[in-house]
Amino acid sequence: MVAKKKLEYQAGIETNEELWKQIEGTAASDSEREAMFKDFRLIEAALATDKTVISLDERVRRLFGQAAGHVLEIRDIVWVNPDRPEEEPIEWLRAGGIAESERRLGT
Repeated sequence: MVAKKKLEYQAGIETNEELWKQIEGTAASDSEREAMFKDFRLIEAALATDKTVISLDERVRRLFGQAAGHVLEIRDIVWVNPDRPEEEPIEWLRAGGIAESERRLGT
């Protein structure tokens, strides 16, 4: 992605300690907390840009989805797995990447 200049860098995205504390409090185990912490930058980047995450990681998607039940700020983040044909990721992107409710963490 970098070599093809398909990656857009966003400078100045600060770590949101308060948001992390809220999300961290939803983890049921150290393993869950560690998995979410590893991908927390995806959440921060989504909140700073278009509220969209494209990721293959279904486990962390489920964990953030559970957290969204308690953390209002992340409920509207759209999460799409490009490896799941039933999500029709290419068609979704061609149609403009609309933030459909079934794609949001808070559903």
